Amino acid sequence: MFSFGKIPRPRAFLRPGAEPRGFALPSAMLMLLLVSLMAAGGFLLTWIDGQSARAFARSTEAFYVAESGLATALALAEMPNPSVPPLTLGVGTATVSFEPLLQLRRGETVYRVESRGQVVSGGATFERSVGQLLWVAGPPRVPGALVLVGSAGATPPKGRISGLDAFGSACPQQPSPVAGVAYWGGPAPAPDTALTIAGAPSERSMPASVSVAAETGIRWADLLASFGPIPDATVPPDGWPHAGTGSTYIRIPGSGWLGPGSSGRGALVVEGDLTLDDGFAWTGLVLVGGALILNGDISVQGSVASGLAGGAGVAADFGGHRIDLRFSACAVAAAAEGLTAPAAAIPGTWYEVW
Repeated sequence: MFSFGKIPRPRAFLRPGAEPRGFALPSAMLMLLLVSLMAAGGFLLTWIDGQSARAFARSTEAFYVAESGLATALALAEMPNPSVPPLTLGVGTATVSFEPLLQLRRGETVYRVESRGQVVSGGATFERSVGQLLWVAGPPRVPGALVLVGSAGATPPKGRISGLDAFGSACPQQPSPVAGVAYWGGPAPAPDTALTIAGAPSERSMPASVSVAAETGIRWADLLASFGPIPDATVPPDGWPHAGTGSTYIRIPGSGWLGPGSSGRGALVVEGDLTLDDGFAWTGLVLVGGALILNGDISVQGSVASGLAGGAGVAADFGGHRIDLRFSACAVAAAAEGLTAPAAAIPGTWYEVW
């Protein structure tokens, strides 16, 4: 027998484009790695977007908190030292600061008001600040228990007019003591045995160069304007407030005639002349545009001013009746709150602090 030895096994030929054996597993692992990296990148982008959205939401909340603080400052700002305590507003806190920029005249100041809103979330603090210029006016002040813009009648009253108040320090927003009678033009009622006038000083003649508005803060035209303080009652057409009502602001268009049934407390503003009958009593401020006319004995705890509209030759005609007029700083301060012009934002001055 013939032996041909070992016959070699035919070599398998690879098809064109076929990969060598053993390369499929690394390819699959590489593909899985790429897919995992893409998924991780997607999760990272989603997380970053979520964090950005949450940060934007908290920042927006801080902005609205700051805006709420600014609105509160606009509602609460009052002279002489406007301030707003830190405000907790739902999700955050607003801190409001006032910086005086310009004093227009006595009792009127322009302030720069900034409100910083803070929101704390997850250990992070988000802040936004906004500001605006505000015009702030002070409450009316009275230089005397009786203020006459014009002269008194020929027959002075009997009784007592006093600008002294033992409890004036309890209400520092209204200066105390004041003159018994402060007048423009004059003369004031002459004190005699039937009339006592006391104050610091008892009589004060106001120079013509000093305007009533500058001295008292009472801007008569603005007080009666549509943008001025809103009365609690306008009589008529409204009825007279109940006797048990607290401090109010009552306005009488034109002239008025009041008796004991119209007694009360607060601010009484009469656009024209005011005639008072016997027994009328008031606690607070009585402001009369025209003349004050007495038909009987009256009593007032606070202050009375007449002739404020100007042009009244005789600001008060007492007719020899008895008057018990005693200045009260607290009564005037409480009444003046209803007459204080609200703070006003100056248009075009809003800004955001970056």
